[in-house]
Amino acid sequence: MKNLQVFIITFLFGTISIFAQSETCDCKTDLDFVVKKIKKMPSYKKQIKGDLFSETYLRLSSKMSKPILIEDCYKLLLEQMLLVNDAHASLQVNTEFLSETTLKNEVELSGFKSSNLFKNHPNTNRNISELKEELTEKSSEDLEGIYNNRNDETIGIYYADNKKDLVGVLLETNSNHWKIGEIRFYANHTSSNKYNVYYYNVTTRTPGLRKSFSFENGRIWHYKKVTNKNNFEFVDNGDNITVFKQINNDTQYLYFKTFSNGKKKELVKFFDDTKNKITAKNVIVDLRSNSGGNKKFSDVFLKLLKDKNVYVITNCFTGSNGEQFTLKLLKNKNAKHIGQTTFGVIAYGLNYGNSYNTPSSHFRITPTDMNYHKYIAYEGKGVTPEIALDFNSDWMEQTLEIIKADHK
Repeated sequence: MKNLQVFIITFLFGTISIFAQSETCDCKTDLDFVVKKIKKMPSYKKQIKGDLFSETYLRLSSKMSKPILIEDCYKLLLEQMLLVNDAHASLQVNTEFLSETTLKNEVELSGFKSSNLFKNHPNTNRNISELKEELTEKSSEDLEGIYNNRNDETIGIYYADNKKDLVGVLLETNSNHWKIGEIRFYANHTSSNKYNVYYYNVTTRTPGLRKSFSFENGRIWHYKKVTNKNNFEFVDNGDNITVFKQINNDTQYLYFKTFSNGKKKELVKFFDDTKNKITAKNVIVDLRSNSGGNKKFSDVFLKLLKDKNVYVITNCFTGSNGEQFTLKLLKNKNAKHIGQTTFGVIAYGLNYGNSYNTPSSHFRITPTDMNYHKYIAYEGKGVTPEIALDFNSDWMEQTLEIIKADHK
């Protein structure tokens, strides 16, 4: 909870922009609605014991006696919501700050650029030329530096004044609805190499929050350092949801991209096709970027792998049931976890996945309704592997070398 409180304090960066959005909303009514939804979540019931939640509610309510700007309201709602450590639960802004229609209309876009919304978007106070020069000299291992976002953009990332949080500022762009020097995101440090990212959508400029992103190997979310071309933490199995391979006489390979209910047919067929083929003494279970899903489609493999030497590979985008499956596999005394620390969205979940618009319709909350609180130690932190694989060479080759060393 301490890290969350620190995040809440630093998250607003000291001020709320008075002119960030001309449209206002009845934030108090939205806050009441959001609080009711939060209180129904298993994560709230498991975690909130003292007075901090109610005290925060009263403090925030006192700032909402009059309608306030949409983004200001969003930040206050997030402050209340982030008291619960639940990476699956989300709050989004429904209102587009910049519509696709406006983007395609030169007259409307010109009007947008004259608005307070555009003029008062947060900007860096750093000199861009000096910042570029400074960031260019950073080593490839340093978090600060110059990053690609898309082919037509570069982002400069540098430490905030507290030397823990990070700021992402636009250095170069071909987009005509952004200008150099504008802030694209704030990354607030939560634990280890994990950050919560408050960002502005590239197209609509609408703010949002994403939780528990790792900052490692010159990457945070989809921002990648220009001097770091290695991407071995990812696996390319094309469009395949699952893969079975015979690597050699002693080693086989299983890949799972997801355990989603939406892929039930493919997952059931994969189990039926492979259940009698898993005969090697060593089995690599590749869960890189596994998006999670239903344990019915993952846990059926536990019995098949019970007596095997299992090598579980994860990366920072292995999430939800992919993380739970990792921990279940590691109950096997002959299992070894290698790769990168997982996402950290593991202790709760979405069964029905219902979302609700707030009374103002400016926001949409998606509360969690599944309880896996026994994994709370990993929420927002992830599952750390026994062996961290090197980002500078092929992960499958490294895995095979580990297997070879284990069974000389």
